Parts: sequence; C-alpha cells; structure tokens
Amino acid sequence: MSLPLLAGIRVLDLGRFIAAPYAAQLLADLGAEVVRVERPQPEPDRQRGPYHQGASLYFVTLNRHKKSVAFEMFSEAGRQLLDQLLARADVLVQNYAPRTARALGLSGERLLALNPRLVVLSITGYGPTGPDAKRVAFDGLAQARSGAMACNGTDQPYLNHLPYVDFSTALYGCFGVMAALYERQRTGKGQVVEVSLMETVSAFIGAYGMIAEVACGGPPRQRQGNALVYALGDCVRAGDGEYVLFNCIGDGMFKRLCALLDRPELAADPRFASDAARYAHRDALLPLVASWAAARTTPEILAAAERFRLPFERVSTVADLAGDAHMQARSMFPRLAQPGLGEVPVARLGMTLSAHPHPELRPAPAIGEHNEEVLTAWLGYSPAQIEALRRQGVLPPQPAPDS
Repeated sequence: MSLPLLAGIRVLDLGRFIAAPYAAQLLADLGAEVVRVERPQPEPDRQRGPYHQGASLYFVTLNRHKKSVAFEMFSEAGRQLLDQLLARADVLVQNYAPRTARALGLSGERLLALNPRLVVLSITGYGPTGPDAKRVAFDGLAQARSGAMACNGTDQPYLNHLPYVDFSTALYGCFGVMAALYERQRTGKGQVVEVSLMETVSAFIGAYGMIAEVACGGPPRQRQGNALVYALGDCVRAGDGEYVLFNCIGDGMFKRLCALLDRPELAADPRFASDAARYAHRDALLPLVASWAAARTTPEILAAAERFRLPFERVSTVADLAGDAHMQARSMFPRLAQPGLGEVPVARLGMTLSAHPHPELRPAPAIGEHNEEVLTAWLGYSPAQIEALRRQGVLPPQPAPDS
C-alpha cells in the first residue's frame, strides 16, 4: 500500500470555528500530521452546538483525525514554545484576527524568517489589506455583503443556513497550501497563502457571471426564490405534500419535459424556443409542471422523471441524508469512536483517490492529549523538560479532560 499523499508533512493548526479547522482537517485526511494548538482552557469552538451528552458534536466533526497540544501560548514562555514548534512545522493554519496574530508573532515576514520552508495559510474575513481588513467577519456577513444573500428568498433576503463560504474558503486554502508545497519542492522555500471569506464568495459571484452582468448594464439579481436563472426550473409540490425541485436546461431536455407533461406541442411554441425564452415566459410553464406534480406522489414523480431522463429530486431533510442508501453505499458518513460520546457519524473527505483509500479516522483530541507525544517527537523534549514546563505553568499540570 502506498504512503498517504501528505505523509511526513507536519501541520500546526491554530484555527478556530470552521474555515481554518476544516482546512487543517482536510490536510489530515490526506495524510499530514495535524496538531491543534490551543490553550489549556476550552476554546470557544469546543463549546458550540449541536451537543450530545453535554459535548460539542460541532467540534468533533471539524477536528477529528488531529492531535492536540495545549499550553499558555500568550505567555512569554508559551510564545517561545510556539516558535519552536513553528520552526519544525511544514504548514501553519491560522485564522486569528490581525491584532491577535501580531501578539503571537504570526506575521508572514517573521514566520518565514523563523522557518524559510514554512507554508503559512492565513484565513481572514476581508483579506490582510484594504479599508476593511481589521473588521470581524463570519460566513453570514460575507453572504450579506457579497450580494449572495440578496439573491435568496422571496419577500425578504435569506441567509443560506449551510455556511458554504466558510467551507469553500477552507477548500481554497488547501488548494493554495498544496500548490505552495509543490513549489517548495522546486525552490526549497515556503510562502504565505492568503484567503478570506469575502474573496471566496466574491470569486464565486464573479465566476457565475453576476459581476459582468451588472457591469454590462443588467439589473442585479434579487430574491430569486427557488427559480433557476436563465432557464426553466423551480420547486413544486407533490400530491402527497412533499416538495420536488426540477431543472430543465437545453432544447433536448425541454422536449422531454413536454413529453412528460403530455404537451408535445409546447416544444414548437416560439415563446419557448430557447432557455432564455423559457425563462422569460416561465410564468406560463411553471403552472403546467406544478399541476402535473400535484396530481402525483413524490415517488411517482421521480419514477416518471427518470423514465424521461429529467432531473427531478425530492427536497429531503438532513435526517433523510443520514439514512440515504446511495450515500451509505458511498460510505460518506463513517462512524468513529469518540471518547465520552460513543460512536459518532462524521463526514469523510469529499473526494476519492484511486491510489489512496480513505483512512480510518481517529477521534477528535482532548485538550492537550498529545502534549508529551508532540513535544518529544517534534522537539526532542525529555520528561524532565516537559515537567519543568508544567511547573512554570506553561503546560497544564496534567492532560486536561475532554471538553
């Protein structure tokens, strides 16, 4: 069996909440040794819901497959210890606010002077420069400012509950880290990879043509509801009360939709001659699809759509996804044995490499669970040196219980 892709790569994870911890977790899934660095007291992301038996499932699902070292990193001795770890690391992942990052000595210039081979992934809300560089941001704020939120909803804008900006920023960050590690093989030098929530969602808005649309004189998109833009598609209600989403793109698919509705003459109607025309006249077409769906159950709708090779899908719940037969066949949600919680289903890496099977996942670490292991393996510390750090109050007196 071949070694994991990132075997031998050491990652320090100073990330909190979603984007940075998820980026580090992706690197762990690819075989890197990822060590979360935290304080002896529970960090805020160890205390966020959802909960099970008083413990954070949120933390488990974003920090599985990692190790943890815990020390008073904001003390002088703690910053020295952090520097020693940084000098041995290949990658640093951090999303501290600029002021906090400076207090820890995490500027790119200083880090690369300390370790010229280090790849630094810095995740912020708005980017390191510009008039709003110092502002605090979360996923929802990026959705709001970018115009993405204004496209959702009907009477008022709606926030997308799934924090896709956070997760996508993590993916951009990992993409940058992998590129920087590849370049390091040629040059021997590390670099700083900068990603931000606003740049991520802005890149998506721009790539979808929405910036060009406005710049070329078009109106900004506002509250599309569930309608597909510049083609035919929407959410309709089945006769059993459930909802079904459908998309119809291209002339061939529209002809099949007309056959499904038993209205073949619509395919020759000049009002519906193209995707753009069908979008412009969607108020004439959507009631026909809605009426057809209302006369059938959801299984009947999906079976008929499958016969005509049309993309219809039931609007399911997260509970449905947890038991989805296809995703179970794809082993999407393996269970890991999390101390204190029992078996917890988590998400595996969302891609599959033919030469590298998905790893058996380790549970999320307790606070400082790997202090001795990491300080010994990375820094060559002796038991006496580790005990001295405990007496100085840099390390907790004993491994803290999981929180």
